[in-house]
Amino acid sequence: MITLDGVRKEYENEVAVRTLSLQVPPQQTTVLIGPSGSGKSTLLRLMIGLITPDAGTVTVNGQPLSDANVQALRHRMGYVIQEGGLFPHLTGRDNAALMAHHFGWSQARIDARLNELTDLVQLNPDRLSQSPSELSGGQRQRVSLMRALLLDPDVLLLDEPLGALDPMVRADLQDDLRTIFRRLGKTVVFVTHDIGEAGFFGDHLVLLRDGAIEQQDPMPALVHDPASTFVTDFIDVQRAPLDHLGDENRE
Repeated sequence: MITLDGVRKEYENEVAVRTLSLQVPPQQTTVLIGPSGSGKSTLLRLMIGLITPDAGTVTVNGQPLSDANVQALRHRMGYVIQEGGLFPHLTGRDNAALMAHHFGWSQARIDARLNELTDLVQLNPDRLSQSPSELSGGQRQRVSLMRALLLDPDVLLLDEPLGALDPMVRADLQDDLRTIFRRLGKTVVFVTHDIGEAGFFGDHLVLLRDGAIEQQDPMPALVHDPASTFVTDFIDVQRAPLDHLGDENRE
């Protein structure tokens, strides 16, 4: 579905992604995880063609991304960023239907698709008449997900979509998102720095460090068969506070 072959990216002589290769399996959720500056978001932008690699190739559905095809291939990928990235001067409805208007859909077709999507993401349809500033963080992300899904893309790319949300709202949206991923059976690439969230969503985890892949495996392998001490340390440092309290009580 998506293949990165020998990809490298630098910004002003600072390496964001070292030469790496990665294959994203179809119809599964691949989670890119790692500390800040490890290259997670850069890889996602390379996959959707928002930036081009300094070396190597990015292939989507068997086609190497190029200036000639990037727009067409991008329309087959839904993209969600932190806090939704909604246009503040548009209503939720107009944000969600942006690409439908771009392609000249009829109003009846737009309305039918939005009705499907509000049901899918469990958003009250009345919220679509409101501006982003009138919506809660969770509601904005649901509208953003509707926009990403409008054209029924083959691939969903999500860049820390839940990172700015209240923990209770985040937990609810995590449940709903996982249900949506499983129901649609799409290829998903999900960026997070949270190991618990990665384990919750990921069929396949790719742990990054300084722009390189430290380990890529299902979650149990990272926990029980770590490739390095960095993998163990990254997981251990995110253990729940209550777990640490339990350690203290046993001392």
